[in-house]
Amino acid sequence: MSDFDIDTATRAINAALGGPGGPGLVFNVFAGVPGVTRTPPRKSLFRSEPERVQIGSWRYELTRDDRIKADHIVGGIVLAEEVLPAAGIAPHLARALAEVATSYGAPALPHLSAALEVLAEAG
Repeated sequence: MSDFDIDTATRAINAALGGPGGPGLVFNVFAGVPGVTRTPPRKSLFRSEPERVQIGSWRYELTRDDRIKADHIVGGIVLAEEVLPAAGIAPHLARALAEVATSYGAPALPHLSAALEVLAEAG
C-alpha cells in the first residue's frame, strides 16, 4: 500500500482549481509524474484537439465550456465517459492519482508530493 493521502490531494487540487492557473495548471503540474501522460493541444486549419492528460486509467480534457471530460480507458478502449464541472474534478483526480501511487509505488510518491506542494502554494 502507498502513503498517498487522497484527502490531502483533493484539498491541494481544489485550491489550485480556484486559483489563477485553473485546470490547465493542475494538468501541467502532474505531467512529470510517472504514470501520467500529457498530450499537448493540436491545432490545424480544419481540425483541433484539446490538451489531454492521462492519469492511470483515466484521460482528462478540458471542454470548450470549461468542464472536464473524463474517459475511463482500459486496453485502449473507452469504457466510460463523464463530463464534470471543473470545480468538482478534485476528488476524481485524487482517486486517479491514488491509482498511479498504487501502481508505481515508492518511485512515484516524491513526484506526487512535489506536484501537490506546487498546487497547494498556487491556490
